[in-house]
Amino acid sequence: MNTTFAAYKDRYLDEVNAFWERHRYISYVFLAIGAIGLLFSLFAFVFIMMVRLGAYDEIPSRTDLRSIQNFTASEVYSSDGKLMGKFYVENRINIDYDDISENIVNALVATEDARFYDHDGVDLRSMFRVAIKSILLSDESSGGGSTISQQVVKNIYGRPDHGALTLPVSKLREMIVARRLEKIYTKPEIINLYLNTVPFSENIYGIRVAAERFYNKSAKDLTVEEAATLIGSLKATTSYNPRIYPNRSAVRRNTIINLMRNNGYIDAAQADSLKRVPIMLAYSRESNNDGIGTYIREHIRTQLEDILKDYRRPDGRPYDPYTDGLKIYTTIDSRMQTMAEESVAEHMKELQADFDKHWKGSKPWKSEDFILKAMRQSERYRVLKDMGWVEDSIIKNFNKPVPTMVFTYDGEKELRMSPMDSIRYYK
Repeated sequence: MNTTFAAYKDRYLDEVNAFWERHRYISYVFLAIGAIGLLFSLFAFVFIMMVRLGAYDEIPSRTDLRSIQNFTASEVYSSDGKLMGKFYVENRINIDYDDISENIVNALVATEDARFYDHDGVDLRSMFRVAIKSILLSDESSGGGSTISQQVVKNIYGRPDHGALTLPVSKLREMIVARRLEKIYTKPEIINLYLNTVPFSENIYGIRVAAERFYNKSAKDLTVEEAATLIGSLKATTSYNPRIYPNRSAVRRNTIINLMRNNGYIDAAQADSLKRVPIMLAYSRESNNDGIGTYIREHIRTQLEDILKDYRRPDGRPYDPYTDGLKIYTTIDSRMQTMAEESVAEHMKELQADFDKHWKGSKPWKSEDFILKAMRQSERYRVLKDMGWVEDSIIKNFNKPVPTMVFTYDGEKELRMSPMDSIRYYK
């Protein structure tokens, strides 16, 4: 029996050896796969450690994260408590979490990070979901792969350029910092950070300014459909601007409403009802030059430079009225100022009519050289010149009619005129 077993064993080993002799390339494939896997794992480990140690970009410390401060507009107030205007680089006024509508919070979480309250800054399950639904199935409603915490990191620290490695470096850095962020801040505090830092349409920042710009109300009073509209615009702030593209914005808003329904924030009947509501805005635009007392505010700005020389921030740096969120109180009475400006505007309207009547059919300048000089001082001319355009081509460009918004004493109007005609109009 032992002899028989030995014979079978020898025959079996011979067959195995013969098989591997005939198919030895298979072993080479497995060895190659193993070697590649080992090298990839080694590369991944080294890459992760380089990012973690700050070889590409500095990783904010816990101290840095505790002292996050974004650019905040300074506000100028009249003696009767009315906001006259702002100084800013980024048009942002920070707001407390308790002053934000629950509708905004729900719309944000449903859209950007449905499992926000269940993870610690990185959601691997969400990343796999996006890879399958968004990339393979082209499902727009699947949301993004980055958590709200990761997006806060991106909004505050940006994504420096590292060529082909920009995206992997940035994503990994955001994951590392997001985990650290979640150990310092509560979930409501992270939501608040996000809503104060995120850019909305028309170069405005934060939910407070967005609510005032598009609905002329506080962020606390935003309805479900208004919240869905503003959160929906974050996907592409120009393409989904509710003022410029109301129909496109409505489609995007309805996607957000569906997500809010799917996540239990509203019921099906409410969702169906809200999706039939048209986009309705109470638009109120502002800029550095808007509001009352524009000339006195410029005078205040120059005074501030002298006043602030004697003051320092807690960290020793000088104050900046464009970024440090100062509140500046003046002796100007807004009611008197408004009446004075209305009187000037009324008189200027009459004066402009007299001016136009006097110069009708002729030009108030001696030659076109006056206009050409103004053209050469314009930003449009400088840009075209820097692009290498010759003078004749630039003049042709300036004489091409385009839709143009112009000032009139009856409000802004859109006219079709050339940039050169626009210069003549204002001169």
